[in-house]
Amino acid sequence: MFDMVKSSLGITMLIWLNTEMMARVNIVNKKELSKLDYFTLRVLIGLFEYQNGSVVAEQLNTTQPKVSRALSCLREWVKDELFVRQQYGLQPNAMAEKLYPLAKAIVAAYDEMSIVIHHRQPQQSELTIAAQEHQAGLLTEAVQEVCQLLGRNVTINMQQWSDNTPSLIAQGKIDYGVGINVDLHQSIESVDLGEVKYRYIIAKKHHPIFSETLSLPMLFSHRFVFINYSLIGGKRHWLEDLAQKLGVNLAVSLKTSSLNVALDHVVHCDDICWIASALAPQFVRQRPELAMIDVSEFFNRECRDSNRFVPYHYYLQFHHGNDKLFTSHLLANLQDKVTKLHQNCHQQLLETEQG
Repeated sequence: MFDMVKSSLGITMLIWLNTEMMARVNIVNKKELSKLDYFTLRVLIGLFEYQNGSVVAEQLNTTQPKVSRALSCLREWVKDELFVRQQYGLQPNAMAEKLYPLAKAIVAAYDEMSIVIHHRQPQQSELTIAAQEHQAGLLTEAVQEVCQLLGRNVTINMQQWSDNTPSLIAQGKIDYGVGINVDLHQSIESVDLGEVKYRYIIAKKHHPIFSETLSLPMLFSHRFVFINYSLIGGKRHWLEDLAQKLGVNLAVSLKTSSLNVALDHVVHCDDICWIASALAPQFVRQRPELAMIDVSEFFNRECRDSNRFVPYHYYLQFHHGNDKLFTSHLLANLQDKVTKLHQNCHQQLLETEQG
């Protein structure tokens, strides 16, 4: 039924924009323009956004040969190549850039008309997001608040951040991801949410480190647990490089992307966890058997100038074809949350010093 609606509405919806479309593609025959059906327009949109026929076929739940045929028809009707094959996919040309926003508007109108004709509410959509375990709550809360603000009915599918998350975002399989010092990818947007300004040492309560004078030799006398931020394979933590530079044999017992795994470990031994995250305090507060100290000032004084140190930044990654309104609200929400997290950490530091 929906396919019949799409077909019967095809000419009507295309006439709605035919003056603009015909002016841009230089087509004088309306019959040629009316051949651009719903599926073909979605292929045009998909190829523009993902620049990969296989990804578009998967997105549209069809086969790659059908996508290729649709592109061939587009090229014949428009009398333009539209996309140029390059090493990393199909690159849209100037004509494709002109047609993309028009096709996007027509498909959106199709979908809106279908909703009106069938007197039904928009179906609940699914949003796939990715973050490391201790950052998942930050991203999930932001998405929920934006959905509520915009009146969206969305199911959130939370995935664990991994080294191939940027590639999955580029393929449209993940909608949004939050990470630390993420790998940049040419097909997706990576927006800086702010620097990670606070660092903590976490250990079990009554650990000797809480009564000792903080210094690099004292720190390096303990075994460390590190949180991996997009550090894949055999990459070293910058503190390991600093210790090597100083001629110190640094003992590392565990590297993990999970803060909870790290905390489970240190509560049962004398190891200490070094973490750069404004989210750490809320996790430690939930574990009365643990304690922590803010070592941000110590870090800035003793460690930051190390030539092996790379500043940590939070990033939001997303595909450039994502809903612009939703993305702009999500970005603003996350930037505000990161700012407030740092303000809370600063306030806690002041209260500790005063206490």
